[in-house]
Amino acid sequence: EECRTATNLAPIQIIEGPLLDAMGIVGDLFGSGKMFLPQVIKSARVMKKAVAYLTPFIEASKIKGASNKGTVVLATVKGDVHDIGKNIVGVVLGCNNYRV
Repeated sequence: EECRTATNLAPIQIIEGPLLDAMGIVGDLFGSGKMFLPQVIKSARVMKKAVAYLTPFIEASKIKGASNKGTVVLATVKGDVHDIGKNIVGVVLGCNNYRV
């Protein structure tokens, strides 16, 4: 909420900017052995909550009556660590008038 209200960033820009940058750092730390899977999972859960919080603001900013560009089906195994990435892609596609 602080990032949303204190900056001129749109909600989708918050996801694509600082939040994805942070997850990139998490990935780098995990890859170098400086972070372990429990911390990665915790980071992914925080990211998921942030995306869920921002989603209503994103939906409210969508252009009403815009045509659907197509349908995309996304899937992961339930509970898989990659679920957060799938959800982020789904939000971005949805904001760009794809039916997910």
